[in-house]
Amino acid sequence: MEMKRRFVEDDLIAKASKKRKRRKKSTKEDNEWAKKVKEKFNNCCMICGETKYVNAHHIIPRQIKEFRYDVRNGLALCPKHHRFSFELSAHQNPFIFYLGLETYNPRAWKDLVKMIRERRKVWKK
Repeated sequence: MEMKRRFVEDDLIAKASKKRKRRKKSTKEDNEWAKKVKEKFNNCCMICGETKYVNAHHIIPRQIKEFRYDVRNGLALCPKHHRFSFELSAHQNPFIFYLGLETYNPRAWKDLVKMIRERRKVWKK
């Protein structure tokens, strides 16, 4: 039993190690974008005001290159509101999170709407 358990643990560790190797490293531009987003929100979570371990979150996914480095496409969130809260998290419950965005931070909401309208004009041409 103990030997089987050890093999399972070793397998999990190996899989996690492979995942880490596959993960793309942040570029200089990613780091600069994150720094600017955090500064925009005074290095605190826009929902609860927490100042420890603040993350920069893309509103429109970073895979969409047009918006990737636009500071208006970012929010500063604590780990709880970025990934871990089931009630109000940008990753765990995005639909509810974005419904509440206008309430929690009207400025960020207006910036987002403005940014999308500007891009839409370009797309229509």
